[in-house]
Amino acid sequence: MSAEVKPSNSQRWLPRVGSNPDAELRLFCLSYAGGGASVYYPWRHVVPDLVEVCPVQLPGREERVDEPCISEFDQVIEILAPVMGEHLDIPYMIYGHSMGAGLAFELSHRLLNDYDKPPSHLFVGAHRSPTQPYGYPSVKSTSEDVVLDVLSGFEGMPEAILKNRELLDLFLPILRSDLLVCETYRYRERTPLACPITLFTGRDDKNVTSQELVGWGDQTTGPFVHQELEAGHFFLKSHQKELLELVGVNLAGALENSVEHA
Repeated sequence: MSAEVKPSNSQRWLPRVGSNPDAELRLFCLSYAGGGASVYYPWRHVVPDLVEVCPVQLPGREERVDEPCISEFDQVIEILAPVMGEHLDIPYMIYGHSMGAGLAFELSHRLLNDYDKPPSHLFVGAHRSPTQPYGYPSVKSTSEDVVLDVLSGFEGMPEAILKNRELLDLFLPILRSDLLVCETYRYRERTPLACPITLFTGRDDKNVTSQELVGWGDQTTGPFVHQELEAGHFFLKSHQKELLELVGVNLAGALENSVEHA
């Protein structure tokens, strides 16, 4: 019997890295609280052929369900930054949604500082400005009911989870851990990024107010664009086609520029 082949550290965190050997641009994607890498797997069929969609898989979910979750924001960055740093051989962009947007923002700074390789573009979706305070009740050392109250505020959560005790028992520890990741974030003032930042929001998003978005434009000295979709918090699922059309314009533009300057 052959020995079991265990995935490398990169493959655990970046299960699709290297899936497109012809790629000239890598798009790292980070999910919302409670989500996994699979939400981004369909993107590879929509983006330009020379783009490798590279979702991040945090421990505790999907194929990493047997691993303990991480509940500290800085710990996620400390572990994930060097993993991503091994795959900056081609230009890259980052998309993060909700919790993933906060991680994407800090990873952009970290990869710039540690490898002198900033993203070509940072896309952030459905997330308050980094300078704005965390607005949800603390879930640290609190009852399950508090976590459920926070969960109920996220429109678009699958009814199959909310109404199934077994699924809830699996999902709540992941959600509590991810909410602690968000809760433990602390903004540090520093030189703004120079790459373009595009902010995506849903006009009907009840989780992020317009006031909480103030300050995103100050996080870059480059172009800043705010794109508002006619959607709620989880527009990356409900309005995937529209979102990818907007992201795709920037991906195609970056590829075109790389050919012109080759």
